[in-house]
Amino acid sequence: MRLTTLGLMSMIAAAGCHLPAQADEPLFDEATESDDRLKELHHDAGDLCLRNPSRDVEVVVACKAMIIYGLALNERGWCHGRHDESNAEKDWHICESGSDRFSLDHLTDFQ
Repeated sequence: MRLTTLGLMSMIAAAGCHLPAQADEPLFDEATESDDRLKELHHDAGDLCLRNPSRDVEVVVACKAMIIYGLALNERGWCHGRHDESNAEKDWHICESGSDRFSLDHLTDFQ
């Protein structure tokens, strides 16, 4: 079953519960997007999220989409940045022990 970004976010909001930091089972094992496409989608969502001080719904959805694309890429062994890097230095790479990973907890944080 394929879930859209909005559909997944709706399910999380409807559940109203706290999720663990990492999923017990893969969330996106049937996703058909290539790794490059997911990186592109993450970048495009970031353009709206990170460059816009507005708290409009569209911007919040873009910020949550970045996390969802990041989670999907993490499941495929890709990480965005390392613990010791500034945001400007972060880039996609094969995950290592010091790599940054996305968390499900960030999906329910709307501050």
